[in-house]
Amino acid sequence: MTTLLRVVGPDRAAAHTHRLARHIAALDGLAPAAALRLAAERIEAGDPLALAAPGQIWALRPDVNEDDAPACALGILARTTQPPALLAQDEHGTVETLPLGVLDLFHLTTWTEEPWA
Repeated sequence: MTTLLRVVGPDRAAAHTHRLARHIAALDGLAPAAALRLAAERIEAGDPLALAAPGQIWALRPDVNEDDAPACALGILARTTQPPALLAQDEHGTVETLPLGVLDLFHLTTWTEEPWA
């Protein structure tokens, strides 16, 4: 079971996968079936570029040292594409812009409308 499926359930996971597939198809000119396959593969792999969205909380992976990360948990408030970045709030309420790649240190745990609700 993918992290996304476990966190949000089948309906929301499918909606996110299809939304990403439409985005990939539009950007890369791929056929819809190929774009859907690519979207599903990226989500299954836990690719933050495919997963990250406002309303999510990401927790530090157990194999990552706290000293190597900006926080123990991040709530995504917004996402930009140029460059790929996040406006994120840590568990102490500090808000900062971080490169999207920082999520490689974390795993998705929750996805709600308000990340710290």
